[in-house]
Amino acid sequence: MNQISTQPPLTFEQVMAILDKQKAETFAKIEADRLETFTKIEADKKLHQEQMEKMHIETFTKIEADKKLHQEQMEKRDAEFKNLSRRFGDFGNRLGDIIECIVAPNLQEKFKKYDFDFHNSSTQLVVKDGKKTIADIDVILEDGDCVMLVEVKTKPTIDDVDKHIERMEKMQQHPTRATRDAKMYGAIAGAIINKDVIDAAFAAGFYVISQTGDNVDIIEPPSTFVAKYWDVISK
Repeated sequence: MNQISTQPPLTFEQVMAILDKQKAETFAKIEADRLETFTKIEADKKLHQEQMEKMHIETFTKIEADKKLHQEQMEKRDAEFKNLSRRFGDFGNRLGDIIECIVAPNLQEKFKKYDFDFHNSSTQLVVKDGKKTIADIDVILEDGDCVMLVEVKTKPTIDDVDKHIERMEKMQQHPTRATRDAKMYGAIAGAIINKDVIDAAFAAGFYVISQTGDNVDIIEPPSTFVAKYWDVISK
């Protein structure tokens, strides 16, 4: 008959030791898992931060590049606009000179209809008082006791009419060889003249001259028109 060997029952202390060991192993595993999770979270945070910083740098760099490109484009456009304005201004000046050359010689005959007998004409007269420029006269027609000061513009405006009134007043106070002891009349001449400018010129007492091609015509004033003249004050 075989005998079965049996282990003696565990003592309380042995049971407690086994439980303590299992508890320690469980806590160790939990701590290892926590540490691993924390490490992974920190690594993910660092990676995310690096990615955000990289994205921020790339975005900032692109913004700065776009600003620089926009600035360069604006500077280029400004330069092109200034160049175009200069070229257009040069063209306008040359056109004005051409109109003056066309207007001056034709007006002497045209004004005979209005009882003027201009025997002399000149262009681009600059009137000065010492070094100070008083007025620029595009065309001046002379008839002894009368002179006609003509302002020539490609497309005159109402502001040009107002400035010509000021010019007449200045010339009244600063006699020249041509205007001394004479009656000064005024006229506005242009290639393109709007009706409101024509009406303003007639209201100011100015004659209005229209230039088309090689011809100039004095626009017939209304029946109520009274040509205004300025008596030049002799000095």
